[in-house]
Amino acid sequence: MEEQNLISWLICKQMIGTITEEELQVLDEWRKQSEYNEAAYQRLRDTDRQTLEYRRSKLINYQRPLEDMKRRLGLEESVAEKPRAHSAVVYKLISVAAVLLLIFGATYYFRQSDVKSEKEQTTVVAKTEILPGRTQAVLTLDNGKQVELGADVQSNTKAIAEITDGEAIAFNNLKTPRGGEFKVTLEDGTEVWLNADSRLRYPETFEGGERRVEVSGEAYFKVAKNAEKPFYVVSGGQEVRVYGTEFNVHAYDDEPTIFTTLVEGSISLRPVGGNKSELMLTPGKQALFNKGDASATVRKVDTEVVTSWLNGIFVFEDQSLEQIMRTLSRWYDFEYEFADQQVASTVFMGSIPRYGSFGEVVEIFQKLGGVRLHQRGRKVVISSSQKH
Repeated sequence: MEEQNLISWLICKQMIGTITEEELQVLDEWRKQSEYNEAAYQRLRDTDRQTLEYRRSKLINYQRPLEDMKRRLGLEESVAEKPRAHSAVVYKLISVAAVLLLIFGATYYFRQSDVKSEKEQTTVVAKTEILPGRTQAVLTLDNGKQVELGADVQSNTKAIAEITDGEAIAFNNLKTPRGGEFKVTLEDGTEVWLNADSRLRYPETFEGGERRVEVSGEAYFKVAKNAEKPFYVVSGGQEVRVYGTEFNVHAYDDEPTIFTTLVEGSISLRPVGGNKSELMLTPGKQALFNKGDASATVRKVDTEVVTSWLNGIFVFEDQSLEQIMRTLSRWYDFEYEFADQQVASTVFMGSIPRYGSFGEVVEIFQKLGGVRLHQRGRKVVISSSQKH
């Protein structure tokens, strides 16, 4: 067994109280070999640091490291042959050890970075701080007047109405910038959450026999029921008819596909102005609308993954690094480029706290994801860590 794997395993056993005297001796001897080993040991035993590293580690899909740990320790067969109670203990050991093994690499990075010069460290940690998004939007009135909105008027229809009082408004245009999010309640009681870099065009009051809005970017709708006034959402050549429901629309202008995900209720989709029949969606299904030929396909999805951004988490399920960076760049408001295009297609699974530090995201990818992120001001350059 490689030393790194062995030490991770022994620390794991010590932490949960199953280490033997012989194993403890091996661990103690390793700690005495150098001050760096002792520093690494203390870091792994630090409860506060473990909590931080655990948050960082949530980006990674542990199934593969877990299976790899089983293979390295030669426990695949032994785990299956042991009684269930013992198997649970072994599985717990393997799980913790797999996590520690990943943290171990990061720990050594911190240890080595302590002796780096300040100049060397700036190649990883840039002076410009990239912050997560916040509640902010710009409301453009029908006459062109613009009003900046923040958390103090979020979702407050009355406050927005007071801002626009006396204006002859036909439509409002509500836009969140990169690094922004906003929630608004329309006059019929419909609630709309806008993600970063998104726009909602809606009337101050819904006149006539229908309710119609336009959206670009990403928005989550909780539509108030009104059988006499159907609700329509138009986005990028697609029209959604709503029958009182909750759904998510992902329709950014720079992406060729619109993703419409139904959480509950019922909706139908069709091309704007087209003669095609409506495509009905049931809860848990997602429609993929191709802007190019106005075709659509349907697939089953986990709605909690799709709408995770509403709950303060980014969940990536079989997404390429290109897709992930596109999402993160909108929220953290930075530009990016791939020094190695092959890295862009690397697939990741896991989650990132939406309001966490971007520095933590950088460290996660650099130390545990096989990629390296260089921050230069507000630009991030992504390359393979194997080339360094």
